[in-house]
Amino acid sequence: MTSIPGTRVIFSPKGGTSKELARLIKAAKKEIVVAVYAFSSKYLGQALSEALKRGVKIRIILDGDNARKAYSIDEWLAGEGIEVRYITVKGGNMHHKFMLIDGKILITGSYNFTNESEFRNHEAAIFTNYKVLIQSFAAEFDRLWCQCAPTESAVSPRTIN
Repeated sequence: MTSIPGTRVIFSPKGGTSKELARLIKAAKKEIVVAVYAFSSKYLGQALSEALKRGVKIRIILDGDNARKAYSIDEWLAGEGIEVRYITVKGGNMHHKFMLIDGKILITGSYNFTNESEFRNHEAAIFTNYKVLIQSFAAEFDRLWCQCAPTESAVSPRTIN
């Protein structure tokens, strides 16, 4: 792990990003929001489910096309009670990879929430408490969240231009 004040980065493969994410999820008190292209890590899904059971509000936005793939655990997450919404971008992808914890910590980079990102791919996850970045990512999450109806599923995701 490389560090500068208020910011650090973890590189994969086998850098420990999922462990650090799980630790931060466990420490969350109010809300976790996630916008991620791919989510297939049961380890991180379980950490979010446990946070929800502790009373932490969890909201996830996934790429609608990718969520249709067999490896996605979006239906399991929704079955756990986690709010999951989907976006399909016409001619593209919702390719974000970020998480905000309690509006105080931002995690972003190339790291998807998958075993491939943890164990096989060369990825980067940047962890920061830099307020300006957190505000920008929070605004982006809210913008995307409002574009998705609560009743949508991976079978019929909202398409945006």
